[in-house]
Amino acid sequence: MEIKGNLTLLAIAFALFTTVPASAARPNGLPPVQTQNGITYVTGGVGQPASTAMRDAAGRYSLMMTFAQRNGDFLNDIKVRITDKKGRSVLNILSGPILLVDLPPGWYKVRAQFNGHTRVRTVDVKRGQHGRLAYAWPNSVARSSEFAGFEALPSEKEQPPQMRMNPPASRPRSGGSAY
Repeated sequence: MEIKGNLTLLAIAFALFTTVPASAARPNGLPPVQTQNGITYVTGGVGQPASTAMRDAAGRYSLMMTFAQRNGDFLNDIKVRITDKKGRSVLNILSGPILLVDLPPGWYKVRAQFNGHTRVRTVDVKRGQHGRLAYAWPNSVARSSEFAGFEALPSEKEQPPQMRMNPPASRPRSGGSAY
């Protein structure tokens, strides 16, 4: 009887040790996949292994966004709100430095806010393509006078060939958009 009890305990211990590490330590280093309003997303990228894992996974999502200061330092705790062309909110989250989102094809407005300063972009998500948006804030967004004069540099307006970031000509541009 004692041997049977020990074997049962051993089997339970083995099951715990083989399942817990697999779920706790993700082998690919990717944060957990989340869903809101039917939209799948992953946010994270703090530290080199995590940001590498996020970049490696970007091809599985329709849109990758990065949030940083102009000096290249990543930012965390970015309020991100994505709305569709009808103005309906499809995603409203607090993001890490990198955000991967799997949006269905269509036009979206992406509003990113850090430390009270908002950047807005529009994006045309196309089927089978992987777009990228990079948001950059001045190195010290606490100085409002520096941010007030901030405009996108010509190099920031260059877009990857697979992704159009400008709204169609028939669509009115909303205020505050960098594009």
